[in-house]
Amino acid sequence: RFDLIFVLRDEPNAEIDQKISRHIITLHSGGDRGVTSPIPPNVLKKYIAYSKKIDPILTPEAASALQQFYLQMRTVYEKTSTVSITARQLESLIRLAEARARAALRNVVTEEDAKAAIELMRKSLSEVGIDVESGKPDIDVIMTGKPMSVREKLSLVLDVIRQLEQQHGYADDSALRQELQEQGLSRGEIDRIINRMITEGRIYSPKPGAYRLT
Repeated sequence: RFDLIFVLRDEPNAEIDQKISRHIITLHSGGDRGVTSPIPPNVLKKYIAYSKKIDPILTPEAASALQQFYLQMRTVYEKTSTVSITARQLESLIRLAEARARAALRNVVTEEDAKAAIELMRKSLSEVGIDVESGKPDIDVIMTGKPMSVREKLSLVLDVIRQLEQQHGYADDSALRQELQEQGLSRGEIDRIINRMITEGRIYSPKPGAYRLT
């Protein structure tokens, strides 16, 4: 069992690929293999040994932040009927926050430690294809390894509105939302995108619960 999971993707990058290939070739051609450590090994060993002895406790602010995130995630997953976040994830958050405090050689876990742990958990969930906001799998991450960009989401909403408008003369709000949720967008994302497009003048509402392209 792992507290965090991060996906390592081998994505082509000319600059990085050149450095890696140069390093490998140097190793196999008798080049310099020496590596200079930014921290002397003996100092690093002492630091790690000392930090392990620290047993930090949660401050009220840190405990509140972790509990609030846990309860928020429980609510999100309950509404979507997906596999719920469990008390194990709360324990993971506490361990991560404690580890950050321990790394700083502090005896207390601060609110900043808690927020950093929460951000790591959010990042980990999104990396494996979970939309933290909706609790649903992010199909784009699962299928392509990358989440849908804002531009792609805007384009998707415009395309769906255009299709509904061609069929019915306007895009019904309920039908629009249902189609977009089936495409993987959360309710919060749909609200934000619709409001943004109205503000930017891309769409307008001829009557309550209906949208048309400008």
